[in-house]
Amino acid sequence: MESRLPEDGKAQAPSADEADLPLWFPELMPGGHGTGFLEKTNGHSLLFVARSAPVLLVTFDNLSNVRDRSPRRLPWAYKYARDAKASHLGIMAHRGDWYREPNLIARMQTLADDGFFANYERVLFAGSSMGAFGALSFSALVPGAHVLAFNPQSTLDPKLVPWESRYAKGQKQDWSLPFSDPACHLENATQVSVFFDPYFEPDKRHFERLSSPSVQAYKCWFSNHKSAVFLRKIGALKPVMDEALFGELTQEKFYRLYRCRRNLPWYAGSLKHYYVQSGRAGMAKRVKRAFRAARNVSLEAAE
Repeated sequence: MESRLPEDGKAQAPSADEADLPLWFPELMPGGHGTGFLEKTNGHSLLFVARSAPVLLVTFDNLSNVRDRSPRRLPWAYKYARDAKASHLGIMAHRGDWYREPNLIARMQTLADDGFFANYERVLFAGSSMGAFGALSFSALVPGAHVLAFNPQSTLDPKLVPWESRYAKGQKQDWSLPFSDPACHLENATQVSVFFDPYFEPDKRHFERLSSPSVQAYKCWFSNHKSAVFLRKIGALKPVMDEALFGELTQEKFYRLYRCRRNLPWYAGSLKHYYVQSGRAGMAKRVKRAFRAARNVSLEAAE
């Protein structure tokens, strides 16, 4: 929470109690300066904050967040939306059910039926992995929606993707419920941007199921199943979000940003590993030398 200015004009550090409050509390607390709501279903929480920009960001948590019981827990991309002054509906998952809870599905449908999504110039659904599945699936509620899906699962219905073996608990959910296979209903979206590593076979196979003309591939080579984290580390995630929410994300803009991967040790290590595994040790050595040379040039330019 930000420091307060009392009548004497001197800033005071937040108290211990205030330090434990979530970042959204100043906006949604009684007497807060914002408007919105916080509500909870059996396995999910929905946090909405209305802000001044005429756009709405709808985000879904990924699997890594479900055990977070902290009172300071935030929806995925909360700080980004706050800083961008974008209205934000964040769906926080408290269990790894791939958003297959009937109460949540009914609530999202009711929001759409009541016109909740209708008053914005743009609605962007976004998430990573399980969250990307949620973004793809529920974007069907908003014709003309934009989607950012990082390493998504297209579905976990064993009948449709019998080759998917990573998420046993997710496969046990009720896949007869609505919004269970976004591959069937992306045609009404304006743009569906899917970020994945083409060398990571499971994610590639999920992408190949998404055949709508609205789908665009953004290949994040050697990022494995962590494309959003990879993009954040090279300083590209925020510009990508900005373009998707306020501009027009294009492959040209994205790949220009993605050039910065050349300075990331993660990328160099993954590329070397690829060449070693494919029996091309000479190429692995060339990658190592090229990365060192590029790092030295960057360090010299910074001095």
